[in-house]
Amino acid sequence: MQAGFSLKMLRALAVLCCAALFVADAFPAIKNMAIVASAGSKLSDVPMTDLVKYCKGTSKAWPDGKNFTIVLKNPDAPEMHGVLQKLFGATPAEAKAAIAKLNESRPMVKFVDSDEELLRTVEATPGAIGVVDVYSINSSVKVLRVDGKLPFDVGYPLKGN
Repeated sequence: MQAGFSLKMLRALAVLCCAALFVADAFPAIKNMAIVASAGSKLSDVPMTDLVKYCKGTSKAWPDGKNFTIVLKNPDAPEMHGVLQKLFGATPAEAKAAIAKLNESRPMVKFVDSDEELLRTVEATPGAIGVVDVYSINSSVKVLRVDGKLPFDVGYPLKGN
């Protein structure tokens, strides 16, 4: 009898493990993302409506005259889907097409492979901002408020749920 009970428990555990793997693949982790600028930047708070204008190419320079550049990780990465929707109003494929068109006249959007590379690029590029996982932030950058809110504030536009 004891062996039958253990076999049933083992089967139930196997089913639960398979279900957990399926759920993990179907719903990738949603990350809290932050808008960052170089530590020496004079920017501190950016309205979301202005960010959208910059990302869509409607505005090309900050109020201080520095060219706008946004640094992003791979647009196909699951954590970037919500970011692209909010900043470009588009799916990853639509955003990539819009970005290619924007970059024809002047590279306004730079793609990098890692959060570390993103932070280095933002720090080294005048007028650049980047979108990074909040847990990757270091002292080379500062977090910008978006509509007066920081990444863990209620209502922050790039907050993962």
